[in-house]
Amino acid sequence: MMTYLKKVKRKLVALRDRAKVRSEAMRAFRYDREQFMSNAGALHLDRKSAARAEIVMGYHVLEKGLTMPRRRLGFGKGAVVHLVNLVESFERRFGAGDSQVRHAVGVLRAYRDLHRNWPEPMPRLDAFLAERPDVPAAKEPHVSRAEFFAARDAPFPLFAASRHVVRHFAGPVPRDTIESAVALAITAPSACNRQYARVHALDDPILRDRLFAAQGGTRGFGSDADKVLVVTADLSSVRWGWERHDCYVNGGIFVMNLCYALHYFGVAHCILHWSVSPETDRAVHGFLGIPSNEAIVQVIACGMPPDEFDVAASPRLSATDVLAWHGGGK
Repeated sequence: MMTYLKKVKRKLVALRDRAKVRSEAMRAFRYDREQFMSNAGALHLDRKSAARAEIVMGYHVLEKGLTMPRRRLGFGKGAVVHLVNLVESFERRFGAGDSQVRHAVGVLRAYRDLHRNWPEPMPRLDAFLAERPDVPAAKEPHVSRAEFFAARDAPFPLFAASRHVVRHFAGPVPRDTIESAVALAITAPSACNRQYARVHALDDPILRDRLFAAQGGTRGFGSDADKVLVVTADLSSVRWGWERHDCYVNGGIFVMNLCYALHYFGVAHCILHWSVSPETDRAVHGFLGIPSNEAIVQVIACGMPPDEFDVAASPRLSATDVLAWHGGGK
């Protein structure tokens, strides 16, 4: 009788705990929705930070075009006009001098310099640049493979600064190199050591192309990638409703560690977002055979780099831009 009562009690406790998690999750996701709707830049483009982010996305499109392995003249004409409009709007509302906005002007000047012998006139861009003569053309680094990986054994500050996204792939990556990189990436910390991250490695060009078609951001270089790593996080490791972000946070930490590992082992890689519709996410889970309990966090295209290649400058913010102190200590 006592054993039966204990079993009943355990079942009741389990039911209570599940009900608690459901309640927590519903409250948490309501809060997320309200926070998103009240603050997301996509819905509040009048804010300075949102306007700057749109400009960064705009210049990054052109930076990618300037550094593509098979660059063609005349690319991105619509993106150029859009970025000019964004910069002018930003400066009217918030003034000139923002470092990211200046870089956008520099990218536009680099684009114009590349097209100096292009037969089609660009009066809109020429007038825009003539009004900003003090901003030089942005320089997208052209490097050799030896230069790019020269800091692999350097102290961490130099090593970290040397890692960049690469969209030039010229050779296969051995499976054991990927395995070594993943083994090193596993040193990433995780909440309560639950080690959420999983990696699905693709070396089938048909699966690669199907995945990239769903992801939508690899035009011009995706077909050169030899391996693709789909990093997921195991939702089964989530214990409470308040942990609704933990799979992405812990997955993101793992992704950064994996990128450092790939760089250390001399593998060129490009991190690709996974901002897709639920329908696309379900479809990719299906044709890749990824279990439903694994949330896709990020996709990484990999390959061995050519002897020489270009990388996007993509300047970073300074520490003072991102660091806020709270409290009176020193």
